[in-house]
Amino acid sequence: MRAALLIGLIACGGGGSSTPPGDGSPDPDTPAIDDTAQAVDNDQDGLDDIREQRLAENYLPFVSLDPGDGCPLDGFVVRVRPHPTDATKILIVYDHLFQRDCGLNGHVGDDEVFGILIDPTRPAPAGILAIRTASHQGTICERATECSTCGDNRNACDLAMDGGAQWPVLYASKDKHGQYATKSSCGVGTCFDTCTLNASRRVAPIVNAGEPEHPLVHDLTDQGFITAANGWTEATLSHVDPWAPGDFGSAGAIADDLIDPAFVPGLCP
Repeated sequence: MRAALLIGLIACGGGGSSTPPGDGSPDPDTPAIDDTAQAVDNDQDGLDDIREQRLAENYLPFVSLDPGDGCPLDGFVVRVRPHPTDATKILIVYDHLFQRDCGLNGHVGDDEVFGILIDPTRPAPAGILAIRTASHQGTICERATECSTCGDNRNACDLAMDGGAQWPVLYASKDKHGQYATKSSCGVGTCFDTCTLNASRRVAPIVNAGEPEHPLVHDLTDQGFITAANGWTEATLSHVDPWAPGDFGSAGAIADDLIDPAFVPGLCP
């Protein structure tokens, strides 16, 4: 399928290069939400597959990875679909994959997840309305965090400058990669995670996995993401099907991450 070959190869860790978004301008090649005249919707979620890839790339928040992180090789597997309670908004779940967790009790493979709510009628970053995370999910260190730019009763998202615009920040903790919607939520009570606002926004390859009943990707190595050319060296992470049962190395299952309602941000009032 055409969409299975579409990778957002943004420069990082051996990936390809692309100019990251940041000037706040709309993508002239992205169709309106109801423009399906030329749509190719192989995952059958009502959105054009190429448009899904561009939304995931263009609305990626300012991902802040600690500049001293000991195992930064990463990338994103995403699911892009209409928000389940408001189809005029888009829900993007980013499964942030790392080759290693190199903190205390480190292991091969690491999956940490966040979801974002976007308004596709507003160009990024203004269209990023909310971010929701659950760091170290399923462990005693788990902490759910959420921020918004809606001016509601949720925590306001931290902002950082990139390309002349202020972007909502997503923090990845040093070495352990727990994902946090605000810096203040990373620290005490989170198994000693530490988060830093990096001077540079983290960008990495992005792969659109499609929908569970209609996948766009069956093998992250054959598809061109987890490869030696991109710096990945752990054999146990090769040829992973993101929708198949089973864990990503010694971490969780990608398929479970992509369907988990824990990463669905609430709508703006």
